[in-house]
Amino acid sequence: MWISSRLFVICLLLRFDATISEPFETHLRGPGFVMEPPGRVEFSNSSGGWLDCSASGSPQPTIDWVHADGTAVTEIHGVRRVLRNGTLVLMPFAAAAYHQDIHNTIYRCIASNSVGRIVSRDVQVRAVVAQAYKVDVEVLSASRGCTAILRCVVPTFVKELVRVVSWVHEPAIYIYPSLQGDGKFHLLPTGELLIHNLQESDESQSFRCRSMHRLTRQVVVSSPTRLRINSHRGIISPSVVEHTSHVQVSQDEGAVLLCVAQGCPSPEYSWYTQNGAGPLPVLSGPRVRLLGPILAIEAVTGEDSGVYKCTASNVGGEASAELRLTVATPIQVEISPNVLSVHMGGTAEFRCVVTSNGSPVGMQNILWYKDGRQLPSSGRIEDTLVVPRVSRENRGMYQCVVRRPEGDTFQATAELQLGDAPPVLLYSFIEQTLQPGPAVSLKCSAAGNPTPQISWTLDGFPLPSNGRFMIGQYITVHGDVISHVNISHVMVEDGGEYSCIAENRAGRVEHAARLNIYGLPYIRLIPKVTAVSGETLNLKCPVAGYPIEEIHWERGGRELPDDIRQRVQPDGSLTISPVQKHTDSGVYTCWARNKQGHSARRSGEVTVIVPPRLSPFQTSILQLNMGDRASLTCSVVKGDLPLTINWRKDSRPIDPTQHMSVKQVDQYNSILVIDNLGSDHTGNYSCVVRNSAAEVENSQALLVNVPPRWIVEPVDANVERNRHIMLHCQAQGVPTPSIVWKKATGSKSGEYEEVRERPFTKLLGNGSMLLQHVKEDREGFYLCQANNGIGTGIGKVIQLKVNSSPYFSSTSRSVTVKKGDTALLQCAVSGDKPINIVWMRSGKNTLNPSTNYKISVKQDATPDGVSAELQIRTVDATDSGPYFCRATNLYGNDQQLVQLQVQEPPQPPSVLEAAMISSRSVNLKWQPKALSSGDVSKYIVEYREAEATLFIDQWQHIEVKDPPSYNALIENLKPATRYAFRVIAEGNAGRSAPSQELIVRTEPQRPAGPPLSLSARPLSSTELLISWVAPLPELRHGDIQGYNVGYRLASSGNTAYNYTSVSGDGEGGNGELLLSGLSKFARYSIVVQAFNQVGPGPLSEPTAAQTMEDVPSRSPEDVRCAALTSQSLQVSWQPPPIYHTNGLLQGYKLIFEPIIDDIVPNKDEVESRKTTALTTVLTGLRKYTNYSIQVLAHTRMGDGVLSKPLYCHTEEDVPEAPSDIKVVVSSPQSLYVSWLPPTEPNGVITKYSLYTRVVNGREELNNEKRSLPSQQAYYEAKNLHPHMEYQFWVTASTRVGEGKSSRVASQITTNRVPARIISFGGAVVRPWRSTVTLPCTAVGKPKREWFKADVALRQGGLHNSQLLDTGDLIISSLQLADSGNYSCQVDNGIGTDRLTHMLLVQVPPSAPVLYVTSATSSSILMHWKCGFTGNAPITGYTLFYRRATGNTDEMQLSRHASSHELKGLVCGSTYQIHLNAHNKVGSSPASIMLHVRTQGQAPGLPATSSLLAPNSTSVLIRLHTWPDNGCPLMYFVLQYRAVTDDPDKEWILVSNALKPQRRVVISNLQSSTLYQLRMEAHNVAGVSPAEFSFVTLTKDGDPPPPEIVQRGQRGPSVFYGNINLLIPTIAAVSGMICTIALVIICYRHKQSNHIQKESLENRANSEAAQRERYYATIHKVSMQNNDKIPETSEDISPYATFQLSEAGNLSQPHHGGPANTLLHSFMYHERALAEGCSSPPPAAVLKQPTTTTTTTTTTHHYHHHNQRPQKTIHNYYQTSPFHNISKNRRRHSRKTEPESEESESDQDQLTSSRTESSNQHEGKIKHNSDSRLIQHFPNHNISITYL
Repeated sequence: MWISSRLFVICLLLRFDATISEPFETHLRGPGFVMEPPGRVEFSNSSGGWLDCSASGSPQPTIDWVHADGTAVTEIHGVRRVLRNGTLVLMPFAAAAYHQDIHNTIYRCIASNSVGRIVSRDVQVRAVVAQAYKVDVEVLSASRGCTAILRCVVPTFVKELVRVVSWVHEPAIYIYPSLQGDGKFHLLPTGELLIHNLQESDESQSFRCRSMHRLTRQVVVSSPTRLRINSHRGIISPSVVEHTSHVQVSQDEGAVLLCVAQGCPSPEYSWYTQNGAGPLPVLSGPRVRLLGPILAIEAVTGEDSGVYKCTASNVGGEASAELRLTVATPIQVEISPNVLSVHMGGTAEFRCVVTSNGSPVGMQNILWYKDGRQLPSSGRIEDTLVVPRVSRENRGMYQCVVRRPEGDTFQATAELQLGDAPPVLLYSFIEQTLQPGPAVSLKCSAAGNPTPQISWTLDGFPLPSNGRFMIGQYITVHGDVISHVNISHVMVEDGGEYSCIAENRAGRVEHAARLNIYGLPYIRLIPKVTAVSGETLNLKCPVAGYPIEEIHWERGGRELPDDIRQRVQPDGSLTISPVQKHTDSGVYTCWARNKQGHSARRSGEVTVIVPPRLSPFQTSILQLNMGDRASLTCSVVKGDLPLTINWRKDSRPIDPTQHMSVKQVDQYNSILVIDNLGSDHTGNYSCVVRNSAAEVENSQALLVNVPPRWIVEPVDANVERNRHIMLHCQAQGVPTPSIVWKKATGSKSGEYEEVRERPFTKLLGNGSMLLQHVKEDREGFYLCQANNGIGTGIGKVIQLKVNSSPYFSSTSRSVTVKKGDTALLQCAVSGDKPINIVWMRSGKNTLNPSTNYKISVKQDATPDGVSAELQIRTVDATDSGPYFCRATNLYGNDQQLVQLQVQEPPQPPSVLEAAMISSRSVNLKWQPKALSSGDVSKYIVEYREAEATLFIDQWQHIEVKDPPSYNALIENLKPATRYAFRVIAEGNAGRSAPSQELIVRTEPQRPAGPPLSLSARPLSSTELLISWVAPLPELRHGDIQGYNVGYRLASSGNTAYNYTSVSGDGEGGNGELLLSGLSKFARYSIVVQAFNQVGPGPLSEPTAAQTMEDVPSRSPEDVRCAALTSQSLQVSWQPPPIYHTNGLLQGYKLIFEPIIDDIVPNKDEVESRKTTALTTVLTGLRKYTNYSIQVLAHTRMGDGVLSKPLYCHTEEDVPEAPSDIKVVVSSPQSLYVSWLPPTEPNGVITKYSLYTRVVNGREELNNEKRSLPSQQAYYEAKNLHPHMEYQFWVTASTRVGEGKSSRVASQITTNRVPARIISFGGAVVRPWRSTVTLPCTAVGKPKREWFKADVALRQGGLHNSQLLDTGDLIISSLQLADSGNYSCQVDNGIGTDRLTHMLLVQVPPSAPVLYVTSATSSSILMHWKCGFTGNAPITGYTLFYRRATGNTDEMQLSRHASSHELKGLVCGSTYQIHLNAHNKVGSSPASIMLHVRTQGQAPGLPATSSLLAPNSTSVLIRLHTWPDNGCPLMYFVLQYRAVTDDPDKEWILVSNALKPQRRVVISNLQSSTLYQLRMEAHNVAGVSPAEFSFVTLTKDGDPPPPEIVQRGQRGPSVFYGNINLLIPTIAAVSGMICTIALVIICYRHKQSNHIQKESLENRANSEAAQRERYYATIHKVSMQNNDKIPETSEDISPYATFQLSEAGNLSQPHHGGPANTLLHSFMYHERALAEGCSSPPPAAVLKQPTTTTTTTTTTHHYHHHNQRPQKTIHNYYQTSPFHNISKNRRRHSRKTEPESEESESDQDQLTSSRTESSNQHEGKIKHNSDSRLIQHFPNHNISITYL
């Protein structure tokens, strides 16, 4: 068993030794691809395919192939093979042997070695089974002279594999793809064939398409196809029939963008790039060529990517298409670092660096692989891979794979190596104590890199070599080392400290623990110990046995330590530091003893050796040139023999083959000699000296400068023209040489100029030079020089030859000769000689002078090539056409088109028409005469005004010199003018006859002149009236349809105007506009421009105007208040914002009032003060009173807005005297004193001071002062002297001080106590429904009686009163009836007294009396009178109002207000209004509901003659003549129909929402036809429908036949023909009759009660009754001259007209409306006629529709009963064309409209008079019975308007 165990251990040792004996794998290198397979491989089944894959690495990687799922690719006999070099071969196969998993799948190449493995990109393999196919030709026909397109149609299943290689022009002319074509034929790179300039002869020709399969190389030819030519040559607008929507090329390649359009004439192409802010035209340049439908870009770069747009245009129009060019810039991928060595447990970080042309590339889709497997955390867009806590499993190969959106992939590899890691003990043994005999096993486990080696010691010395000790160790699969020490039979001498040491080149680690064996002390043999001088010696005593009491050391008989360098450790070991050679060498003795006294001792020898020390080299780097001699000397200055001296180069021993010799001078010196330095001698040289003590090393770097020498020597090169070539030139040397290219300016031996980086010349980093798109100028001698400063450098001259195929400087040229002359056709071709020239006719017939007597050919050599000449004698029309000069040499061929044109007199152009007509230009187009053989050199376009007289000299002409565009733009014409045009063709032989004349009328144009005489004047603070005159007639350029009026604040920084459009009359009349809603007191800049049907004209010169002043619209800001004294306040404020002052501030007004709770104030304590300063002091105020303060600013126009109330309290002051004092006898020795607080405490009462004085006659015996609390108002003085007079008075005090004293009250003490009341009477104010206690406290035990107004009260006499035993009267649930005087009388037989309380109960106020004084179309002014206030001050009002069909709105009004104007109301609408008053108790009932109607009615009806103006095929409707009746029109509904025998003929709707404008035209009517027109006019007050009839004029503009006119007159009338108008009319007439009857009844009733009413008016109560029944309106009646507001209907003349001014001030102190003069009317509002008509409502005029242009209105003025009415006739002028101008203003004269001959005269100034009310006249006004009624309301709420 022991034998087998030992064999196992030996095997483990062998395995371990073999593992650790290998050097660290620094020579290993992971695999890397040398040739990676492409991403896509296609092949045919007949050819087969192969995939190459090779890799490099150390050791050499093996190549394997796997499928996409990772399974291995195996060989299949006859189908698939994997060659030994790694190539995967897919053999040819039959169609039936196709397998998708083999022939259409994804393969990957795997390269692997012992370091790791890498995987290639996905290789998509696609095998195509060859199938027969056929191609057809599709012909897109075209017209003669245009371009035909022939398309090769390939079946879809092979379309992507087949390309068009050429076309065959029968019988044998091959046409190959080119970028430019030969003039007649052009084969595009995409396969389309363009045939230009189609002629009749082309129809007889046939073409075939040749295609090639790019995998099988099979060529398929289509069947012949003939052209189809349209005989009619018309204009066909272009259409794009083919374009490459997306072109993708790699960088530095050529890109071709194709855009083919079909059209006639042949389109012209324009190219644009849309990569910037807008489209930019593409211009030809060195790399860019514009070749019609082709855009060719050579050597594309990333900047060329983007969207391009091609536009094809001819006279018929244009078409466009967008094309996208994508440039795939190659990217370079590398992993940084590519080799990373990381210690175990460390962190590895790889970064995938993606660049393109040296610049970083943005975020890419990056995948990370490790040893060919995708990492789980990959797939995210990140460029950094972090491997934390690196272990052995993490070492290997890492790949960064970048996948671009285009599908191609790029990759890089990196290797992760494990770095040196010092050993780490994973397991160690522990201390043990045992008896002798058993077996013992000690174990250590360690890990590290390289794999550590474990050794064992016992007390610092090797383990004993006997059969009981066995050492074994092995390496686990994870690389950990496990070592065991097995002792089979432990003995006493085996005890001691065991150590296991794990060590590699990165470090060492040690573990030690004792093994204690019970027994006597025993010391093992101490081997000879060698110590190193200068280091520390640790000498252990190898003692065994247990336990050991002490250990000692001796030397030379002396116990140690005997020196400071010596120390005995607690474990018994001896430490000497530092060791000295001569002092510490010798024999040392160790002895040990246990407690029993047993001991043991043993001696050992210590030898000290001195380590070597070297003399340093003179320099760290020795730099010499190649061929020099070098020597390095190594000297040992200290160290014990024997010494070993060795030399190393780059850490390796010197190789004898390196031509170096070592000379050993003596045992201390060595010299390294190099006789002839070479480049391989550069390196790091080390001298290594070793003895038994240590090994030392000294290094020096040797740098050998090597002159340049060729690695790749440049050689002569040839290149074809327009190709790329790489000129290689690479050299090496030390330092690295620089490469410079130069080009000879002349001959080979001439001067050379340095070649620098520029377009198409790339200088690579390795020294090579890339020439792109080589032309002849690159040919010549090139010099490549390499120099590094060592020697003279090297250079080589090479010759570059450019093999040039023939080429022409231009692709085509034209030759023109007259008929009968000799034509000379020349062509000059450049290229390498010899060049063969052949002349061809129409691209197919070779011209041979031997067969054609008219021609001769000549050819001469030139320095650059050949010059050829073709002469054709006596040319005629048949000789015209294309001729081709074809040049051929060894490198290719090229041809030039020479177009010969034989001139003949041209035919006149035909089909002259206008392609575009504008206001000042006409674009004409025409076609040349068919079959015209004449060559047209230019066209002459002649034109004149059509209305002008026909004189020759009036024709103007322009010349068109670029046919065949066949168009001309005639400019500088007059707008809206008829012109005659004709075209003449001119050639060298003369001019043609003129073409047929074309009559064209130019379009109108925007007005060229601004309006004139612009003026603006203010009408109010928010209104400006703008007026102007139309532009000059010659600058109108059409009918003026309206004007744009622009305005802006002159002070604003904004220069833009706000525009308002005003309709015009079309005849250039004058205009005006009322601008409203403007800023107040602001200066405006105003401009006007006219516009017609085309657009607006220029702006006029701006004029300035300023609106009128108005009251400020904002209150002063930052109002502050501070109390100065008890009677003064200081108030300050800031002005309102400047934009809200609305004028020049005149000053400020302060309105202030005390906040007191007066019962019924006798006077209004609201005060106001004016000032111009921003602060003021209010004096004379109440003391200690809270004041409400408001501030407003005022201008010349009045007061502005009040600020919010600010409350401020005056300071405290000393109080006034107490109001009253009483002194009564309460007992023979007591007096009871009571008093009332001061009526004006002027602060908070803090105490009362009661003064007492005893008087005996005139002598004052005693004086006393007593302070009492503020809440005590009584005092009983006791223990007084009898029959003495006592005087009392009292004062009150605040914190300010003591106030005035009350009156002095005196009383003499008596024995009898008469009845006296000590309470005080006076006013008592309480709110209703509360409880009040009326005190009646008395002395003398009297009898009490209460009286109310001299009526005695008994207990229970009042339902809400109660008499208490104390004498107090309590009244609960107070009502208004409880107010009155309550008296209390006391009597006890000795005396009597009486007290009176005046109780005032406060209740809510009564309803105010509300009446309306005026109404406009948008406002209602009302006044009110406050009724009973409820014994409390009014705190405010609430006004409720609602439209008849709307919601109720409310408004809070000030308690000081007595009037208010509602603004912003709807025109012609009825409003319900009532008012509530409030006091502190509650709110009043609502006032009587008023029904008030704003002015304005539904639209009226115009006269047919003024509304309609028919023409032959249209009718003009003058919408501005439609009366709006006070409410602006909103829109019209307009429809018409022809009058036929069919009564149900449908109406034609023109518009159901036609905006108000001056006029509108209905066109497309039939002449001499009767039409009906149905219209509805809408405003907010209602709708007015009407029907009209009119007859259109004849075609010649004459009046229509009389029978049609008579038919229209016999037709249904305008009024009765509309049922919607008839029914309301009947209802209105019926209502009018009823109303007149009621007026008569009420009038008679009034006459009979006239006397009775006069007597009733003398009574006071009748006033309130009249106020409730009549509400007359006056708009802001002036209150000057003691005028009174009318209170009854008799006070107002019902026929009076008032001129009312906004400046009146009956409402609040401020208003926001404009201060202008308005005319308003009056209204009666009857509650119910059944209640009686003391004053029947008057009648008014019923306005009927009228057709005249003026309206007469009668206004009556009655001042007395017997005064006759005065008639005032108002001439209302016609409605302005600008409907938004107020009608009641003075107007300017208007221009008469020519259609209706209507006139508009100035309006007379509206007359008005002031009505004198009954306050001024005692007489009553009688109503005229013949007045006419205007409106009747069925609910008897009558609103009657008087004009």
